[in-house]
Amino acid sequence: MSVIQTYLTDHEQEILDDIKSFVKIESPTSDKQAVDEAGAWLYEKIQAYLEIKPQIIEQEETGNHIRFEFGEGDDQILISGHFDTVWSKGDLPLVEKGELLYGPGVIDMKTGDVQILWALRALKEHAITTNKKIVVLFNGDHEGIASPTSRPYIEAEARKSKYGLVAEAATGETGALKTFRKGINRYTIQFKGKSSHSGNDHQSGESAIREAAYQIIDLENMTDYEQGTTVNVGLIQGGSGINVRPENAQIKVDVRITTPQNGKAIDQQIHAIKAYNPQVDIEIQGGEVRPVMMKTEQTESLFQLAKGYAQSIGFELEQVAVGGGSDGSFIAAQGTPTLDGLGGVGGGPHARNEHINKKFVVPRTTLLAELIKNL
Repeated sequence: MSVIQTYLTDHEQEILDDIKSFVKIESPTSDKQAVDEAGAWLYEKIQAYLEIKPQIIEQEETGNHIRFEFGEGDDQILISGHFDTVWSKGDLPLVEKGELLYGPGVIDMKTGDVQILWALRALKEHAITTNKKIVVLFNGDHEGIASPTSRPYIEAEARKSKYGLVAEAATGETGALKTFRKGINRYTIQFKGKSSHSGNDHQSGESAIREAAYQIIDLENMTDYEQGTTVNVGLIQGGSGINVRPENAQIKVDVRITTPQNGKAIDQQIHAIKAYNPQVDIEIQGGEVRPVMMKTEQTESLFQLAKGYAQSIGFELEQVAVGGGSDGSFIAAQGTPTLDGLGGVGGGPHARNEHINKKFVVPRTTLLAELIKNL
C-alpha cells in the first residue's frame, strides 16, 4: 500500500465527515446565496488543508466560482468540479444506510469535490511534488443552465493545460470513467397566434398550441438512434384559459448528438422549421450548450494510465460513453485529453435515490492523487 493510500485510509472517517458536512449545505443552482454558502465551505477547507488562499470569481446572478493553484511547473493540469445541485432546499434528506450515503448532490458532485481536496492534501502532507502546476476550478453554475458564466474560464484554462481531470460522478456501481460524452443543444421555441372566444368566435382565432403540437411531432421525429441523435420536447406551456383559443405557446427542446457535424445539421434543421399555419408566428432561440466530448487516442492513453494505477491500488477500472453532459466537454473541446467520472461511485444522480458507496471513497481519492502525481 502506497503512502498516499495509507494516509487516506487513516483519514477515511474525516473524508466521509467532510462529504456529509458539505452535502448538508444545500446549494440549488437557482439560489445564489445557497451556492455561495457551499463555496464558502470549500474556500475555508482549501485554506485549512492546503494553506492556499483561493481566488473567488464573483458573479452577479449565479453562484461564484473558486480557482486556485497547487504546485509549480511550466505546464499545467486542470481539475474541474461544480458545487451547485439540482435539488431545492428540503427536497432530499441526508441518510446513511450501511455502506450507502444518500443526499442532495452527494454523487453529483460534492463527493468528487471533497476527493479533489483530500487528494491534494495527501500530496501536500507527504511533500510529494509535481512537475506541473495544478489548476483547480470549482464552479457554481452547472446544473440545468450548463455553466454559462464559468465556461469561458474553464475553456481558457483548458487551452493552457496538458490534461483535464473531472471529478464528476463515476458510472454505475463499478465506477467506470467517462471517455466520451454526447454534445447538447437546447432550444426555446415561441408560437404566437390570435386569441378568440372558443364558443362564440372559434373560427377567428389562430391556435398557438395547435401549431406547437404539429411542430412537436416533427421535432421528435428528428431522433435518429442509429446516429445517436435524440430530440426531446421536455417542456410545454401555452394558453390562458380552457374557453380561449390560445394566442401563445412555448416549448423547450433538448437535443443530444454524437458528432459536431450532427449537431450543426440538426441545428440548421430546427432553425429552418416553418409554420403549418402561416397566421402563427414562430420564434426560435438556442443552439449548442455543450460540445461533444470526443474520445481520442490521447484520451485512451490517459485512461490506460489510470487503469494501471487503479490495479496497483486494488481495483479494476472500465470506461464508458454516456449521453449526459459535464464541464469535461468544454475541456476536451479545446484539444485537451480529458478523463471524466473520477468522483463518487454509487448511483441515482438527479434522482431521489442519489447516493454514494462509502467503500469507494478512499480508493478513488487515491486514484485521483496518483494521477495528479504521475501526470
